[in-house]
Amino acid sequence: MRKSLSEAKFEDLKGKSFELISVVEMLCEVCEKPLSIKEKFVRKIRILSKEDYQNLLNRSTVHKRAEIDIEKGKIYFCDHDFPGDVHPGCIEKLVG
Repeated sequence: MRKSLSEAKFEDLKGKSFELISVVEMLCEVCEKPLSIKEKFVRKIRILSKEDYQNLLNRSTVHKRAEIDIEKGKIYFCDHDFPGDVHPGCIEKLVG
């Protein structure tokens, strides 16, 4: 189960390895809801010290949100992008 990375304590992560996953939600230009979501493996990390933990928290601040799934061993750095596309239903609302 995913939760905010800021909720995870050092003790929860100590000695564990995690896959860092970049998630980009491609948003509609009109309604700003996702058109699609792109996930990409970035690299593996291991949290051994408080410094590793703090570096992870620092890295997370440049993203819209950061989530962790401790059971699956994955950390998701989530961002938004506006590719210039619009949902067909949003076009109909604009035109009609």
